[in-house]
Amino acid sequence: MSYMFSQNRVRPNKLTRVKDKTYHRDYAKYVLSSMSNFLYRQFINKCIVNWSFFRGQDGQWIFDEDVEAFFLDESGDIRNRLKWTKNVIKPMVQQYIGNAIRLGFDAKATCISDFVINKREEEIKKLRVLQKIADDFPFFKDIIQENAPITDDSVTTEELFYNTFVEEYEQDINNLIEYIATEVNIDELKVQITRNLAICGLGIYKGYEQNDNYMAKSVNPLFFMWDMSATKPDLSDAEHMGEWYYLDASSIYETYEHLTQEEKLLIEEYGKNNRSNIMHKIVNGIYMQPGGKIPVYEVYWKDVERKEYGWVMDDFGYPQYVMINDPESNYTDKDLIEPQTEKHKEELGKKKKHTIYVDVLRYAIMIPAEELGSADGDILLEHGILPYQEKNLYDPSNVKMPYKCYTWVYDRGEVLTPLDDVIDPQRFLNRTLSVVESQMSNMRGTGTVISKSAVDDRDGEADVVRNINASKPIFVDTDRVGSVQNAIGTYGTNIGQGTLQMFQAVSVIQQSIQDVTGVNEAMTGTQGGGDVLVGVVEAQIQRGSLVQEPFYWALTSILKQAYEHMATVGKAVYYDNPRKLAMMVGDKGLQNITLTEGHLLQDYRIFIKRSESAEAGVNAGNQLLFTLLQAGLIDQVIFSNLFNRASPDIIARELRNYNRLKMQAQNMAVDAQQKGIEQGLQQSANMQDQMMQQQQAAQQQQVGQQQMAHQQEMEKIALKEGAKNEREAAKLSVDLQEKTPPQE
Repeated sequence: MSYMFSQNRVRPNKLTRVKDKTYHRDYAKYVLSSMSNFLYRQFINKCIVNWSFFRGQDGQWIFDEDVEAFFLDESGDIRNRLKWTKNVIKPMVQQYIGNAIRLGFDAKATCISDFVINKREEEIKKLRVLQKIADDFPFFKDIIQENAPITDDSVTTEELFYNTFVEEYEQDINNLIEYIATEVNIDELKVQITRNLAICGLGIYKGYEQNDNYMAKSVNPLFFMWDMSATKPDLSDAEHMGEWYYLDASSIYETYEHLTQEEKLLIEEYGKNNRSNIMHKIVNGIYMQPGGKIPVYEVYWKDVERKEYGWVMDDFGYPQYVMINDPESNYTDKDLIEPQTEKHKEELGKKKKHTIYVDVLRYAIMIPAEELGSADGDILLEHGILPYQEKNLYDPSNVKMPYKCYTWVYDRGEVLTPLDDVIDPQRFLNRTLSVVESQMSNMRGTGTVISKSAVDDRDGEADVVRNINASKPIFVDTDRVGSVQNAIGTYGTNIGQGTLQMFQAVSVIQQSIQDVTGVNEAMTGTQGGGDVLVGVVEAQIQRGSLVQEPFYWALTSILKQAYEHMATVGKAVYYDNPRKLAMMVGDKGLQNITLTEGHLLQDYRIFIKRSESAEAGVNAGNQLLFTLLQAGLIDQVIFSNLFNRASPDIIARELRNYNRLKMQAQNMAVDAQQKGIEQGLQQSANMQDQMMQQQQAAQQQQVGQQQMAHQQEMEKIALKEGAKNEREAAKLSVDLQEKTPPQE
């Protein structure tokens, strides 16, 4: 590919204000021309050679010194040798792939944004307020407990909250990652990445948006380009990256409808003539046949934009140095505050903002004019700023490429592969086997040689041959030849000692390959013999695993970057596709993720660890469920819901939830019991009050009755006294009348 582009192109000025179609085309051509260097050609050739040796058969006889010098003699005649191969490279690569298939990866997203930390603190503050209200006003406690997880004291409430708090956004992102990983078939991508990492020493994952969906693929390193000045093993410090692939004409017309009629005619002409540049011929001659498809180049590079930055007070009351007056920012000049660091105070002086250059990711998809063989210019299919970029909240100027890479061993542009030290031993092994096969093909049967002068004339040669075939004695005349050894001999070309020693050399070569690569017979299960001790086999497996550990570290690093890309870019993609997002995380998850557009700027870090397969995890979970059930830590309902479904991590989460509910139930029971005791005491007190009231009423009634009787008695006495007085008064009146004389 890079052989055809000019090497003397000058990089376009990144500080130019106008970055139009011409700028993108020129920068893309500069990226393509920068690949014309020795290290890149060496890498491509190495990938082709390693692939050929992995394929086996004639693919391991591709070097001239193996073909011409080995199969032809000095005169150019054929030596009658076969291209014999014993492929030790394919089992090695397949062993890497097999381990990757069996090796499970558990990825969990954790948000590192201040939004989550402050949200958690806000939640605990709300609970503290509700706890205080419940303590101060007990008659509101029942209502508060129905809507918030508070207990009888604040210490228990906070402990329960911190133990069971799961940030809803974070859980939704984990659900989104799991769904995306299933959609893009991450297991299949893992196999392809592992094979490329083993053969080429470079594994590549690419995530991108297509038709409002998050898509992903494994990029073949044969069709990948990058900035050879990068120094990090994950190539994250590369200034540019890209790939080239083949598309049929109809797909190009359908995807890029803005093409002119002249551009479509150029594409049609290329497809009919099937022209290819030198690099295409090298790759296609061994690796693939593109047919009439058109090579398309897709390149990305880190560009710069002028942005205004200043200090503001964020939504949680913290000073933050952010971008302002930009569509991607919620802050403007009115939100500016005084600089908060001494460095910025010196830089800004009396100003509150300044203009800096920040990174942006630009891209261009094109068909170069060199491919088309036309003087009409390049066909630029698509260009601009990448719509969905992976950014870091704490370092907004640092953008990341859509390619997630990691190398087995990398040093200043040179990529090493696990197969580098196996190619030459494989060639020597093939040569040795070819020599052995040639010698065995030239073998003939054995026979007896008899000197004619030693044959007795009376018997004749026919009688001698007949007696030999009948295993009868033969007679020779030793007087003529001197001895029996001079008269009789044998001839033949059976397997000699030299040929047998070659088989020993083959075993030595295979052992040396195993020592270098760490892939031994014990790991592949091909170790013969039943007298090998178990401890020896385990030691061989452990040594091989240590040698292979850097390989699986590289694979883990690629998957870690892939999951981080799903969490950030995938979230942004499906934010614009709410229907699909609701299908992934449910309506509640949709509400949480689309609650605020600012949540799209949150950063997530992926913590990924190796784990057993899904089946092994379920089996381990079943054993754990039985243990927890016997210990009484879970009930029958949870056991039946989780059995043969859940891994230990899911069971642990359900166990914490169960204990939380159990604690709440216990608190409610204690409250109910306390309320029952209080109610009992209250009832007893009420009964005592009622009894006292009844006694008092009885006493009052008795006193009233006594008073009434006394009153009645007094009234009787009063009546008697009144009657007596009336009688006495009547008597006095009669006496007075008797004593008074009558008047005349």
